[in-house]
Amino acid sequence: MDKNSLFETASFHIVKPCNMNCKFCYATFSDLRVTNQLSKFDAFKILDKLKEAGLQKITFAGGEPLLYKWIYEVIVYSKTIGLTTSIISNGSLLTDDLLKKFNRKLDWIGISIDSINETTNRLIGRTYKNKINYLDLCLKIKESGFRLKINTVVNSFNWYSDLNDFIDYASPDRWKVFQALRVEGQNDDQFEEIRVTAEQFNSYIQNHKHQKSIVIEDNESMTGSYLLIDPQGRLFENSKGKHTYSKPLQDNDIDSCLSEINLNRKMFIKRGGIYKW
Repeated sequence: MDKNSLFETASFHIVKPCNMNCKFCYATFSDLRVTNQLSKFDAFKILDKLKEAGLQKITFAGGEPLLYKWIYEVIVYSKTIGLTTSIISNGSLLTDDLLKKFNRKLDWIGISIDSINETTNRLIGRTYKNKINYLDLCLKIKESGFRLKINTVVNSFNWYSDLNDFIDYASPDRWKVFQALRVEGQNDDQFEEIRVTAEQFNSYIQNHKHQKSIVIEDNESMTGSYLLIDPQGRLFENSKGKHTYSKPLQDNDIDSCLSEINLNRKMFIKRGGIYKW
């Protein structure tokens, strides 16, 4: 395998369901008909293959990864085989008990926070039955010893907002700011409602560019620059404006799976894919 064909980090979208309905979501997997969750043993196989191929860091995403019934087991297994471990969650299910359980097993906790305004979040679709106090949650994550990452998707409902005070207080290790991206078959039905122009995105960036933790990703940076695994265990990417999938990793060798997708390592490096984790 060419050493440049695999990235050092990967995002494992290990489960399809989510308890929120964000209109910009590029990983709804509405094209995925299978409803059964991937077994933990298949997840272990995939993690073994990625580690053997040179992977260093794994991020579990979704859907909402805390809805995956074996999330603790796969995090522990990832740590056991020497991977840096991370999750990206909407925060709604991240309890004190889970934080204690994940201690020393999980290195990074990422929380998706597009706004701290309840009305704005309702327009976006980022709502849950219980209101989330994002600042308290972020501070609790840091106090519990995890490294904190915040993901923000700039869209038509939040591009003019100011998150500076919140970021100052939360003080994340990384704050990733994305431009809402259209992906056919995932969010295209409602994308015009949440689409943000390059000018609007740049306006948001200019207002927050002094934040030391900020990492900026426009649509170009996001395209083909992530190594992604879907809830069935397939590699996938979006370089053609829609998801392109490989064969399932658990049943096939990694070289043949990589040959079925297009990855842009130069863009992976350019967008800051390698950092001190």
